[in-house]
Amino acid sequence: MAKARRTSRATPRVRKAAPKAAKPANKRAAPATQAAPTKQAAPKNKPTKATPKKTAKNKPVATAKKAPAKKPVATKATAKKATPANKPVATKATAKTTAPDNKPVATKATAKKAASTKATAKKAAKTAAATPSTPPEIVDLEAAAVPREVTDLGSGIPFPIGSESSQRSATGAVVQLVDSENPLTALHSFLDSIDGELTIQQGQIALGAAQLMLLPIAQDHRGGLEVKRLLDLVLSRWGRFPERTGFHAQEFLRNALAAVGEDRDRVIQLAMLVPHDAGPELRFNLACAYAVAGERTAMLRAVRTALIAGGSPAAFTRDADFDAYRNDEELRTLLERATPPEISVDVRPHMIVVRNAIDTVIDTLREYGEVVKLEPPATLDNILAAERSRRIQLPNDYRALLTISDGMTLWDHQFFGTLDYRTDTLLAKRAREYLESSARYGAHGIEDCVPLANWGQPNDWLLYDPFGRYRGGEPGVVLMLNADEVHLDGVAQALERFDEIARDVLGTN
Repeated sequence: MAKARRTSRATPRVRKAAPKAAKPANKRAAPATQAAPTKQAAPKNKPTKATPKKTAKNKPVATAKKAPAKKPVATKATAKKATPANKPVATKATAKTTAPDNKPVATKATAKKAASTKATAKKAAKTAAATPSTPPEIVDLEAAAVPREVTDLGSGIPFPIGSESSQRSATGAVVQLVDSENPLTALHSFLDSIDGELTIQQGQIALGAAQLMLLPIAQDHRGGLEVKRLLDLVLSRWGRFPERTGFHAQEFLRNALAAVGEDRDRVIQLAMLVPHDAGPELRFNLACAYAVAGERTAMLRAVRTALIAGGSPAAFTRDADFDAYRNDEELRTLLERATPPEISVDVRPHMIVVRNAIDTVIDTLREYGEVVKLEPPATLDNILAAERSRRIQLPNDYRALLTISDGMTLWDHQFFGTLDYRTDTLLAKRAREYLESSARYGAHGIEDCVPLANWGQPNDWLLYDPFGRYRGGEPGVVLMLNADEVHLDGVAQALERFDEIARDVLGTN
């Protein structure tokens, strides 16, 4: 086998080429007669990638070992002198693509591409010039608008909705009504100018102005002809307001109850408009209005609902409206029991018992193919935060349940989660309506109970009695089954009873 000429100290062997299919199998490729050029040492910090020359097909080139660093060996293939240090070597491959001062050189491919792009641009310009653009349809908003008329809040002169005067903010309109020479007359004219139901903004303007008119009266004196006229004006149009339970409506009712005085008829009218989700401030003012009007039974009921909504017992103790009832034993007891005894947090003794009870119910329901929906567990911090937001205290066994599943649905039974205690969910609304309805029908003490779960039917609930008033003894869990009540030892016993009922009902179907 022929050897390549020496270009360095070592002489590498030539590898065999792969045999061609069309030629004899043992025929070898001819060895190279000239060694490949040796790489020169790359300049410092500016490496140059050497590009080997193309060789004939199937003719491998014998590659010489690299020369030692800093000592390039000159060969016949590298006839040119070595380039001085720090100057890159220009090879055939780099000569075509490298331009001075880092400016790219246009190659043939680039030139063709640029020419093609230029031709495309010219063609697009001709097409755009030949095809006229169609302007979009313009709608005349002023011509399309159907003007409505409302009363100018200051002068009583009608102006169209689309005019500049109607663009003033609701706040500005309220101020204009209140600051007019005769606010009540201005409000009357404003409401009379509107046919049919008010818009949301018009309702906010009217209620905002009315409650601001009532505010100084409530602070200075109560009752009087002006209050009666203002209340009659708004209440006679109450059905035309689009929002009768929102913030503006509740603020109006709160100030109206504070200013109405001893007018029993109008107190009752206002009380009928208090929404179910009213806050503690509105319910507190309702209790005050009943107290001033001398309605003791209604006052006690309003005090209970205000406390349940989160009202402070100290507020009732301080307010002069209740001075006539300081010696009322029922009111005193109600306020004393308003703060339930503190339940220290200790869920560990209940974890295993509650978990086993839940697992038993789940196994039963899955055996019969019924619904089981668990939620991610809640932390104790989240549970206690939910209790503080609702101003309640949960028993430790239910706290333990929430650390296993933060609310759950078993069959058609829905258990409260922290979200149901923090916000007014559908489950929370149903529970509140049930407790309020039961209290109205004489279930004494049930309004103090905390709902734990709906037991499958509208009137079936698992409750926690924090005072023991409804149970008639110690605080604890009570299961309401329509008109029947079952006193239980805790949540685990409630789940065991649930499992028994589920097996009886599902096993016979």
